[in-house]
Amino acid sequence: MTLNNRFKHIRRSLVATALIAVSTVATTGCQLHHSVSSASKAIPANRLDPSLFECSREALAPLPFSALGQEKPEQHIIGAGDTLSVYAFGVFPANEEETPVQQRTQSVNQIYYPPRGSVVGPLTGLPVRVEGNGTIDMPLIGDIQVSGLTMPQAIDRIKKVYFDKDVLQEGKERVTVDLLIPRVRRVVVLREDTPNTSVALVSPGAVDEIHRGSGQVIDLPIYENDVLHALAHTGGLPGTDAARELYVIRSGVGLNTQFLSGGALESIVSGGDGGQCNPGVIRIPLAGCPCDGIPFTTADVILDEGDTIYIPRRDEYFITGGLLPGARIPLPRDKDVDIIEAIAMSTGSPGGPLGMSGAAIAGGTPGYVREATQVMILRTLKDGRQINIRCDLDRAITDKKQRIRVLPDDVVMLHQKPGVAFFNTFLNYFSGDAVLFSVLDN
Repeated sequence: MTLNNRFKHIRRSLVATALIAVSTVATTGCQLHHSVSSASKAIPANRLDPSLFECSREALAPLPFSALGQEKPEQHIIGAGDTLSVYAFGVFPANEEETPVQQRTQSVNQIYYPPRGSVVGPLTGLPVRVEGNGTIDMPLIGDIQVSGLTMPQAIDRIKKVYFDKDVLQEGKERVTVDLLIPRVRRVVVLREDTPNTSVALVSPGAVDEIHRGSGQVIDLPIYENDVLHALAHTGGLPGTDAARELYVIRSGVGLNTQFLSGGALESIVSGGDGGQCNPGVIRIPLAGCPCDGIPFTTADVILDEGDTIYIPRRDEYFITGGLLPGARIPLPRDKDVDIIEAIAMSTGSPGGPLGMSGAAIAGGTPGYVREATQVMILRTLKDGRQINIRCDLDRAITDKKQRIRVLPDDVVMLHQKPGVAFFNTFLNYFSGDAVLFSVLDN
């Protein structure tokens, strides 16, 4: 073959290679077209109405935790379950020369009390338990209604009944009533956050699929039977692996016949209204937007016998796709994550000049000389509608409105713009290897 013919052959090979490259680029462009064509129908991030989304996590203010408790009255109000120390001279006890003395103690089934109770002080009289109907049984006069009375009022009522029955003479009576053991409320606390202090640290992108919750049965004395004391006795506030909320599930309100629905848990309001299928479930948020009112009442945080406090585990993730490695990445509980931070959390992206981690060098190609800068976010609103949001990372560097916050269940997909995709494909094909191999094959 002459030199002239050889040059002609090389030229024809280059033209054929170029045609193949253009065809390949066109084919690749068609494949990329479907992934980027929806961008024209997506809403630019800088045009979104902030009212569509929830309050910023960093802007959330903690609940005034005293609102989780109750105010203790100046004097104890007698109720069913109280054990009183009652003494009526010459009647209760009968034929007793010496005044009986009792040691008043607190409830013994308490984490924060000594095993045998805490002695408060001596009292005179004999122990009498207030029955479920609010009465006590006294000698010679039978049942006396004392529920709802203070100690001085109970003394006056006992005196009056004894006077009316001519058992005691007015002016010579000596009656005392004191609280021996206050009534308690037994509640159950179920927690899905970490139950102990030995916390295992994992990488930010790791998904912890193995988790163990905890549960405790505690007795709370009256006027301490509230959410504040229940949390204090079972580990304190929910940890970072739990949601900043809890639920009070009332006993005896028909919850045993239906499952608790997730949608109902999110829409629960105060007053014991847990939705149509879950009555008696009260949501207690532990953080909220500043200046917003507290969405529960004092009655909602007071616990009764058999009530359950449920602290759910936090399940907040965003999904990555497109040119990003597919992953399910946890979101921080108390910090906001914008789109740039979300991409950085997704264990890297092909946005560098040589591709992901420079791996393109091993293949002998330039990689992604022009980085991918178009992000699509698929977001589901509270009413079930889905919107597509378009972000431009180039503009996000200088335009704060483009740095949209990533919310739980968002799908974040990184794409190349059509022009960038064409340029990178064309340059990678003409990296030198394709032309050389085409000439040598001929």
